[in-house]
Amino acid sequence: MVYTYRVEFETDPQTKTIVVSVPTLNYTADFGDTVEEALERLHALAQGFLELLAEKGEPIPPSDPPDEGVYLSLKLEHEPLPA
Repeated sequence: MVYTYRVEFETDPQTKTIVVSVPTLNYTADFGDTVEEALERLHALAQGFLELLAEKGEPIPPSDPPDEGVYLSLKLEHEPLPA
C-alpha cells in the first residue's frame, strides 16, 4: 500500500540547512544542505517510521488529501496489522 504525505520546508537561520518535515507523521523531520538531500534523508526516516508503526500493529495515518505542494510517497510492502 502507498501512503502520500505533505512535506513542509524551512531553512534553519543559523546553519542555513534545509529542514523538511511531515506533520501527519508526528512532525518527522530531517535536514540537508540541499532540498534533494533533505528529502532523501526524510524519505528514509519516514519509511522507517511507517514500518515501525506497522510492526507494532499501530494505526498508519491516512494519506494527506491532494493539494498544492510537495508530497512524499511511502510504500509498505506488507499490509499493516489490524489495530
